[in-house]
This record gives sequence, C-alpha cells and structure tokens, in this order.
Amino acid sequence: MESVADMIEVDVWYSGGRVWVRHEARMRPFPLLVDKRMRGHSLPPWSLPLGRRWYIRLDVNRLSLDEVLQTLAGAKCLLIDVKGSYRGQGNQEFASALVRTVREYGAENSVAICGQYWPVLEDVGREAPDLEVRYSVERVFQWEKFMRLVGDDERVRRVCIGHRFLNEERARFLTDQGVDVFCWTVDDAEEARRLTAEGVDGIISNALDLLAALGEAVTPAGEG
Repeated sequence: MESVADMIEVDVWYSGGRVWVRHEARMRPFPLLVDKRMRGHSLPPWSLPLGRRWYIRLDVNRLSLDEVLQTLAGAKCLLIDVKGSYRGQGNQEFASALVRTVREYGAENSVAICGQYWPVLEDVGREAPDLEVRYSVERVFQWEKFMRLVGDDERVRRVCIGHRFLNEERARFLTDQGVDVFCWTVDDAEEARRLTAEGVDGIISNALDLLAALGEAVTPAGEG
C-alpha cells in the first residue's frame, strides 16, 4: 500500500451495533446521505447535486471499519474521526464498538481516535486507556475545555486542531504543555510550512504532493 501519507484519516458513524466509514451525514428519517461537494472531486456513485455546493446520495454499498482494518492489515496507521452525537447509551455503545473492532484486528498500535464530539472519546479513554485519543478543536469553547483537561489529566497530551484556529499564542501553549499536535485540513504549501515552523507534529491534507514535499519534518496524514 504505497503512499506518502503515514496515516489515513477515515470518518466513522455508529449504527446498528457497527461502525461505518463515510463522511456524509444522514438525512433522517430517509435512507439518504448529504454532504458538501469537494472541489476537484467527482460526485460519488448513486448521488445527485443539491444546488452548487451540496449533493445527496443513497445510503448503499456501505463500508465498515472492519473492512478498512482488514484491508490495511497494519500497512498504514489509521486516524479514526468519530462523527455524530448519540442519545442514551449511544455514546458508550459507539465507544465499545470502536474498541471491540480495533482489538479484533489487533490494530491497537496503528490507530488513533479523534473527533469533536468528546463524550465518545472520553468513553473510549475509560474503556481502553491504551488506545491513542486525540481531542479535535476548532472552536473557542473546545479550546477552553481542552486547556482545562491538559491541566487536570496527564494523559491528555494529543490534539487535532483546525489550522485556521491555531495562532501563535495557542501554538506556544501546546508546545509548553508538551502536546502532540495534528492540524487539519491543510492543502496549501505555504500554510503547511508556517505550521511546521510553529512546531506542528502532523499535517492532515487532501494533497498527496504537499505531504510528499514535507518529507520527514512532520507526520503526513491523508484524508480518506
């Protein structure tokens, strides 16, 4: 599995006791998925444009996290980005399904779990403290909460942060606290150089040529 990326990012949702890989959100209660159109990318199969910026598609040909882990077989590390919010026991069920799937394929040392919906991350941390968890941050309230967590919990030392949100002051705080930092989504070479100069440890990008140019300066991660 040749690629310049050290990690592949996949977005995952929970449904029916299993973890499913996709970026789109569901248009409940219909079996339809909706998402923004990615610049330079063709529409997925079974999809229709919805205005200029969006598309919808049928929820068919599902891809499970099991299939991804089986295909990779440890050849590449995986950054698993949890999506959605879940009522009742849904957060714990999602976390348990993630942990169970990762352990089934012996991928404990080749995955990191991140996301902006932190209850699932916290449940993963409680159930499987050996798994790598990264808190995703791109809003002020998330940043303020993360600063408190860093001070209260020595295990909280990893973050994924929106590149436009990372200014010099925040970068300095993360460096002082010894936090390992991944930045998303960076498709501009000049911005990537700025971030690496500020001490970022990993760049998440759609541009494989940009990741190749970074070389060994950071951990390149390609979005799936």
